[in-house]
Amino acid sequence: MRGRGAAAGLLAGVLLAFGTAPVAAQESDAYLDPTAGELHRAASEAWGAIDEAVVRYTATIRQRIAAQLRTPLKDRTLYRSEAAARVFWDRDHETLTQVLGSRVRYPGRDIALGEEGLDLLLDEFTIDGAFDPGGERLVFGFVDDNDPDDSFQPSDEDFWFAHPLAAGADSLYRFRSGDTLSLLLPDGRELRAVKLDVLPRVADVHRMTGSLWIQPETGALVRAAFRLSQQFDAIRDIPDLAEEEAQGEFKYVPGILKPWTFDMEVMAVDYSLWDFQVWLPRSARFEGVVAAGIMKMPVSFDLSYAIESVVLEDDLDDLASAVPVTREVHFRTRAEAMAFMAQLARERGVGGDDATPEPEWVYDGDDRLVPADLSRLETSDAVPPPIWEDAPGFATESDLEALMDDLADLPAPPVQGIPWAANWGWQRPELFRYNRTEGPTLGGKFQARLGSFVGPLTLSATGFFGFSDLEPKARLGLQRESLRRRIEIGGYRELQALDPRGRYLELGNTLNAFLFGRDDGEYLLATGADLVVGPPSAQRDSWRLRLWAERQDPVAREMNFSLAHAFDGDWRFRPVLPADRLEEAGAELRISPWWGTDPLAPQFGMELFGQGGLARTVDEGERFDWARARLTLRTAVPLAAGRWRVGVEAAGGRAWGDVPLQRHWILGGPQNLRGFDATTTLGRTFARGRLEVGRVFPAWTLSAFGDAGWTDERPEWTVDGIGAWSPDGDAWAYDDVRWAVGLGASLLDGLVRFDVSRGLTGPDRRTRVDLYLDAIF
Repeated sequence: MRGRGAAAGLLAGVLLAFGTAPVAAQESDAYLDPTAGELHRAASEAWGAIDEAVVRYTATIRQRIAAQLRTPLKDRTLYRSEAAARVFWDRDHETLTQVLGSRVRYPGRDIALGEEGLDLLLDEFTIDGAFDPGGERLVFGFVDDNDPDDSFQPSDEDFWFAHPLAAGADSLYRFRSGDTLSLLLPDGRELRAVKLDVLPRVADVHRMTGSLWIQPETGALVRAAFRLSQQFDAIRDIPDLAEEEAQGEFKYVPGILKPWTFDMEVMAVDYSLWDFQVWLPRSARFEGVVAAGIMKMPVSFDLSYAIESVVLEDDLDDLASAVPVTREVHFRTRAEAMAFMAQLARERGVGGDDATPEPEWVYDGDDRLVPADLSRLETSDAVPPPIWEDAPGFATESDLEALMDDLADLPAPPVQGIPWAANWGWQRPELFRYNRTEGPTLGGKFQARLGSFVGPLTLSATGFFGFSDLEPKARLGLQRESLRRRIEIGGYRELQALDPRGRYLELGNTLNAFLFGRDDGEYLLATGADLVVGPPSAQRDSWRLRLWAERQDPVAREMNFSLAHAFDGDWRFRPVLPADRLEEAGAELRISPWWGTDPLAPQFGMELFGQGGLARTVDEGERFDWARARLTLRTAVPLAAGRWRVGVEAAGGRAWGDVPLQRHWILGGPQNLRGFDATTTLGRTFARGRLEVGRVFPAWTLSAFGDAGWTDERPEWTVDGIGAWSPDGDAWAYDDVRWAVGLGASLLDGLVRFDVSRGLTGPDRRTRVDLYLDAIF
C-alpha cells in the first residue's frame, strides 16, 4: 500500500480485515418490530448485489488524519496529514489519481524539505484508491479489498467483525427500526431514510453496535454510525497472538507497554444521492484510541468526497447516439495514454487563479498525475485544514456529537459468561512502585466483567504490599462505563498522594525515588469508601467528581535507599509531611479542558479545582469544616513562523475554615516551583507563575525559564523531633516571593522534559536537575 503515513498504517492495522463467521439459519426473534425486518432484508439484498450501474465517475477527495499521544496535561500531535486528489474511477480500468496537494507533519520532519526532499511529499501522500460503487459501503475508505466475499471472513491472523447485513447476521444481532428522515422535493418526489438500530445479542469484539439509515424502496445505505460492542485486546482477540503469548513470545515486552488495546469511539459514513439515481459517498469519519500500556494514542480519520461527474449504464446509449460521435483514440504505450490524460487534466486547470499559472502535470508511472513542480503540493489551496478545524464537506463537531449521543442511547449488550483477567507486579505499570513510605511495593489486580440490569459492570480488586512499611493495602471497586461517563464506587485502604495530579504513585516518581533519591510526593493512609464520576476511558480526563467518607492517618518515612546514594550510609530521604489524623467526609470537582494539540499553533488550558469537607479529629473528637479552591491557566504561543514559542502558566488558590495540614497548598519541585525542593513551602493561600521562551527544533525544544511562588502563613510541624523548616527562618520573611531561573530541553512538545534550575531567594534555594514528563512544552 503506497504512501500511507504512520497514522494511516495504524488504522489499516486495526481495520485490516473484516469478516462474518458461519452462522445458523434465521432467528425468529431477530426483529423487534415488522419494519425492522423489512429494512434489514432490503438492505441485505442490496448489500449482496453487485452494483454495476456506475460506469465511471470523477471526484475530488480530501483526507485528514491525526494521531496524538494522550497525557494528563494535554494531547500531543505526533502525526497529521492533509491531502487532496482528483480521482478518475472507471469500472473496467485502473483508477487514475491526480495529486492536488499533500501536507504532512510529524516530529523530526523539517518543514522546509529542500529540493532533495521533495520526493518525500509523494511518498507521504495518503490517499490510496477510490470508492468502488460495487464494493463495500459500510467501511469504505478504511479497507483496500472491496470484495465482500474475501474481506468478510473470520481470521486467526487479523482482526475481523461480523457484518450486520451478511447472511445469518440475524443470529448475531437484533434489529429495531427508529426515526424516519424525509425530504420532499419541489417536483413532488419524496426521499426517505429509516433508522435501523443494530443491537448485538452479546458483547463481543467481533460485533458492532450502531445504527444504519436505509432507503426502504431500494435498501440502499444512506448513513451509518457504529462502534465495536467491546474493547479490542490484540492478544486476547487474535488467536495467533494469544497462542504466542501462551508460548511466552512476549515475555520480554515491558509491562508498561501492555496490554495492546483499541477502543473504537465512532465510525460514521454518509452518502448523497447523485441525480436522484445512485447513492455515492459524501463523507466518512473515524475516531478511536489505540493503547499500549501507559501509552494512549487517539487516532482520527476524516474523508470528504465531492462528486464532479458520473456516467451510468443508462447513459451509454445516449453517449453512443450523441452527435458528434465520441472520438476513439489509440495509444501504442501506457505512457502515451497517461500523457494524454495529463493533457486533459491540464486543460481542466486545478488550484490556479488569475495571478498563479496552472501547474503542469506529469505521469509518475504509478497511475498518478503529479505537478511538475512538487513544491506546489504543500501550498495548494485544495489541501484541507487540519482535522480539528471544521471545513466544508467534512463532518462537523456538532455532527459527531449528535452521532455519539445516538450511540450512547442504544442499550448496552449483555455480557456472555464472566470474562476475567488477573495480573501482578511487572505485568502492569500501575502494579509496582517505590517511595520513601512503602519502599519497594508490588501489587496484584483482578478484573471481571459482569452482566446486570443496568448493563455490563466491571468488578476490580487490587492489593498492594510495601516491603518497608509492611502495610497491606487494597481497593475493591465496581464500575459502570458508557459513551458519556464512567461511574465507580469503591471501598479501600490505600496510600494516597496529597496532590493526585502530581502522579507521585506512578512510574516517573518511582524512578526518581529509586535512582536519585528524590521522592517529591506527600502521602497519607486513607481507609473508607468513595464515588467517582468522570469521562469514559477512551476520552481525555478533562473533568472528575469525587465524593468520599474516610479515615486519614499519617505515614512515616520507612525507606532510605536510592541507587545514587547506595554507598552513603548517612543519607536519608526527606521526612514525610505528618498528616492530621481525621475522619472526614468530603467532595471535590476538577474541570481541566485543553484547547489545541498542534505545537505549531496556539494552545490554551485551564484547571479549576474545588474541594471541601466536614471532619472530626480522631484523638480529640473536635469537629470542623474546611474548603479550598484553585485556578490554573496555561498557554503556549508560537512566534516567528513556529521557530520560537512562549509559554506562560499562572495559578492561585485559597483555603477557608479550619484547614488540616494535608489540605494546605504545597509549593516546591518541578510541578510548580523549580529551583526548590518539594514541599519547600505551604500555606492557606498561594500564588505562583512561570514564564518560558523556547527555540523550537524538529522534535525538540531548548528553553529558558523563570518561576515564582508565594504562600502566606506557615503551619508549625516537626518530624521525628526535627524541624522541617530552615533553622534560620527568622532571617527570612516567610511570605516573601521565591524566585528561580533555569534552562530546559524537551522532546515532543514537552512529553519528556529536562531542567536545570536555580533558586534565587531564600535559605532553602537549591540548584536542581529534574527529569520529568508532561510539561507545557
